Amino acid sequence: NNNNNNNVEAFSSSHVNSPKRSTPPNESKHRKAAERRQREDERKEEEEEDAVKNALSKVSGFYEIGNVDIYRSIDACQKKVFKMSDFKTSLAEIGVYHGKSFLAIVSLRKQNERCVAIDCFENQAEINRDESGVGDYEKFRKHAMKFCEAMKEDSKFVWDGVVDSDTNMPNFIKVISKDSTKLTKEADFNEDDDGPVRIFSIDGSHTVETTLRDLSFAADECLHEQGVVILDDCFNPDWPGCISGLAKYLDSSSRIVPFAIAYNKVYLCAPSLVETYQAHVARDRNVCVRKKASLFGHECLVCKHGWLHTFHGNDDTYS
Repeated sequence: NNNNNNNVEAFSSSHVNSPKRSTPPNESKHRKAAERRQREDERKEEEEEDAVKNALSKVSGFYEIGNVDIYRSIDACQKKVFKMSDFKTSLAEIGVYHGKSFLAIVSLRKQNERCVAIDCFENQAEINRDESGVGDYEKFRKHAMKFCEAMKEDSKFVWDGVVDSDTNMPNFIKVISKDSTKLTKEADFNEDDDGPVRIFSIDGSHTVETTLRDLSFAADECLHEQGVVILDDCFNPDWPGCISGLAKYLDSSSRIVPFAIAYNKVYLCAPSLVETYQAHVARDRNVCVRKKASLFGHECLVCKHGWLHTFHGNDDTYS
């Protein structure tokens, strides 16, 4: 018995004093991956009840719905940190196609805010030479009406139901049917009436020259000093003109710089605001920030990619 007791004591002593087993690196990675999947599943359940995402899912187009969460985070930063609810601003997009991305921006609209939709629509042959998306005014109009009607039930969405007699669309939407390279601030953007643009999405012609011109016009002439420009298709191998145009812009101007990459888009703001926007987006539980990486010498948050649309969207037929 004494021998048995001694053995037990010896075992207990060696067990207690033995170093704790460290978690293997692979096990730690698996645990983090499982936790990430759980958070994503929780977000999916929330999205099923998300009126904006549900309405957008009915609109044809290449827009990744996950961008809505980035848009909302930027919108919240502008309203809470920069107090943009207190003064006049507008929202705009070049290249609205059938309206999916534009309507995601419309969902952020505040009281009396103008939303500007720019596209060549039916004038494709002369303007859209690279065929980077064939816009259709009637499809855009129908989608805009259906989306805004559906969103009227959301208490956060502001629209009195008034329809413009010329466009047959909600009266807060201004439509400019024009080659984006011919836009001028004086003729097309009335800052006195509508205020500067706080979010300007660019998804027009994907040539180097047009991308450069659209970026210059949006950032240097129309953007609010605390605003954000969103450039689409920067990592789509079908459209190298987008990333090339961005490179040329950054080489010639420092007014805005990249601060985030998400779902095939690059998000840009004034250099002095990068840390503020990044901190706000990184804290947002609805946004999945994967890491940080440098883009043309500027550190960016890297979020999800939406690789199906990025790499295969143009292989499929969309209505």
